[in-house]
Amino acid sequence: MSKSKMIVRTTFIDRACHWTVVICFFLVALSGISFFFPTLQWLTETFGTPQMGRILHPFFGC
Repeated sequence: MSKSKMIVRTTFIDRACHWTVVICFFLVALSGISFFFPTLQWLTETFGTPQMGRILHPFFGC
């Protein structure tokens, strides 16, 4: 297919925004689920201390 007949479905900005939201969703999910299930304490430690995980959790969701 030649360049003149290609149709751009989404712009780079749209794709970058989408993947930023996906990454933030997983960060919020991982930090939030570790608060409710003590067996997943190792997830909290990936963000540093449990206190740091609780501080960062709302900022990941913005």
